[in-house]
Amino acid sequence: MRRAMSYVAPWAGVTALAVALSWLGVRGVVRGAVSERSAPPPIAGPIIHSSPPVPTDIGSPTSRPSPPAGEDRAPKPSKSPKAPPGGHETDTPDPKPPDNVRSYATRGGRAAMSVEKDRVRLVSATPNAGYETRVTQADGWLRVDFLDDERTSSVIATWHEGDPAVKVYEY
Repeated sequence: MRRAMSYVAPWAGVTALAVALSWLGVRGVVRGAVSERSAPPPIAGPIIHSSPPVPTDIGSPTSRPSPPAGEDRAPKPSKSPKAPPGGHETDTPDPKPPDNVRSYATRGGRAAMSVEKDRVRLVSATPNAGYETRVTQADGWLRVDFLDDERTSSVIATWHEGDPAVKVYEY
């Protein structure tokens, strides 16, 4: 019995040491595989291969020519067009966005969404320099991905199981 124990004890010790060393070697791979499963799966959709335009130079202001001498400088009255119903003029430069538009900033860009009680609509998706945009939509959800070679930023809106919810993922 002692002789059998003298073989089993070293064998058990060496086996435990081998298992511990093996676990230390593969735990990074296992952790990476598990974290990939917990991230939302990539979904195919149209890819927009453009970045927002960057102005290279700003032009100088233009000046109006002065009228010839002896001519009246005052503006001439003109017939004003009728205002549209509701009292708003049509030539307002930037209308105020509705209160339900929300903007989500990510590492890869900015997505603006109109969040309503029973749906979410994409207003704009602007990628940062070096990123591409992919937008995918189906019944009950909307996904905006900002992709580059190494990173992905996602804004995912769901509304099929109740009130709309928007989540941002960076991976």
